Amino acid sequence: MTNYTKPLANISLEELTPLVYDLIAKTTIELGHRTDGKTMAVLAKTFSNDLRVENRFKRLYIKDIELAFHNGVRSKDQDFMNIPTFYKWVREHKKLIDAAYYEVHTMNKDPEQVPLYREPVKLLK
Repeated sequence: MTNYTKPLANISLEELTPLVYDLIAKTTIELGHRTDGKTMAVLAKTFSNDLRVENRFKRLYIKDIELAFHNGVRSKDQDFMNIPTFYKWVREHKKLIDAAYYEVHTMNKDPEQVPLYREPVKLLK
């Protein structure tokens, strides 16, 4: 079972890669693409590592990545199965998370009323 309460930076690459592989496999089916397992494995390993080391992504959760892919597949913007597409989807979802943070901490909105808001987590190393 996945620990959804840990930021990506705190999930080991060995734990994250199979989760991302499953997500890519699901996305491939949803887009109607035919992608071989070796290609999906390379995409999963590469993107998993990126998620852990990119400063802008390492505080996200696996659930955020799942939502980004879910929304990305349903947008009619792109249907390519590649790293730039994954980055685009995650960046777009992160903008929504950042906007929720702004609404609560700058606009003083009630956190309970702001979708996607959560208290920030401090990363310990």
